[in-house]
Amino acid sequence: MIGVPIARIIGIEVRVQLGWIFVVALVAALAVIQVGAVVPSLATPVQWVLGGVVGVAFFVSAMLHDLAHAVTARRRGVPVDSMLISFFGGTSPADPTSSVAADDLAIAVSGPILSVILGLLVGLLALGAEALGTEVGTALGQLLAVLAVLNVLIGLVNLIPAYPLDGGRIVRGLAWRRTGSLARGWNAAAMSGRAAGLLGLAIGGGVFVAGEITNGAMVALSGWFLILSSRAIRERLKIDGLIGDLSVGDAMEHDPTSVQPSLTVDTLAGQLLDGETTTTAIPVMEGPTVVGILGVREVRRLRRGVWGTTRVGDAMARPPRMVVLGSDLGLVAGVERLMRSGLDGLPVLDDGVLQGVLTRRAIGEIVRERTAAARAAGSRGSGD
Repeated sequence: MIGVPIARIIGIEVRVQLGWIFVVALVAALAVIQVGAVVPSLATPVQWVLGGVVGVAFFVSAMLHDLAHAVTARRRGVPVDSMLISFFGGTSPADPTSSVAADDLAIAVSGPILSVILGLLVGLLALGAEALGTEVGTALGQLLAVLAVLNVLIGLVNLIPAYPLDGGRIVRGLAWRRTGSLARGWNAAAMSGRAAGLLGLAIGGGVFVAGEITNGAMVALSGWFLILSSRAIRERLKIDGLIGDLSVGDAMEHDPTSVQPSLTVDTLAGQLLDGETTTTAIPVMEGPTVVGILGVREVRRLRRGVWGTTRVGDAMARPPRMVVLGSDLGLVAGVERLMRSGLDGLPVLDDGVLQGVLTRRAIGEIVRERTAAARAAGSRGSGD
């Protein structure tokens, strides 16, 4: 998973993107402006300290939003080892999903519900602070009010019915539960996301024409992003139609060569990069245990000059980024986990014994083969 690990809460690794530095700084600046306008007599350094507290508190609020997804997922039987904190939530443990429609719906709604409730509670605290009638109480009330609005904003924005926002997941869950078909759930999410995106483009264009160029452009870009996401869902459905009947065991590379972590990267870099072999990811083992995986991407991150001094154990991807798959897992689910990991391949184990490696290359081969077969069948059908 992308992001930098910063903590572990109830056994869940918390990761954060570096872009949060700018988000926290922006929220802090907004809080300083608000406090300065209401209590101008407050010393500037104190205003910035208070603004920084609000910025950090907003980050914690977003973390709680995603943690709500993660905890609900665990309670519904979905394993969650790590989570990525995003600006508008919704990407807790890289979109945890359940095989049961009702559970999947519960996971989706948990984040927005927590954010709105948290915003309302902080809003009540803001009113209480304002009621004190003192300068400190006024400043504190303004800061809490900013935080309350931001929390409610996280919750409400995530209810926009467009994937990957929580609202899109809610639409998917509702349609899935009503029809009994996950594919129809995805179709509903794609349609609602496209509609939301078109509406965003229209609103953004209107705001732009009205003279609010920056705001209009941001809203329009957000709408375009939602439209692209709806297209991605439709592409996903096409892939599901091609490989939905397969398992990881059907697509994995069998009997892979494994290496020890004590070897240096130069002993196998050529094998991974020369293009003459089909190997793109090699499991790393200590005895019978898979401890990591070394792929093309890990090797390319290293300068050629350090291959001979860098050990495989220092360059390989480790858990929790490297997750383990079972051979009986559906291939669609396996592809999702592989893409989330950002790796070239993931090890496949049954009862702790290495069976193979599911790689991006192997998946691509199967998709190409099945696409060609489908086209050939279509050509024969049209010919008849």
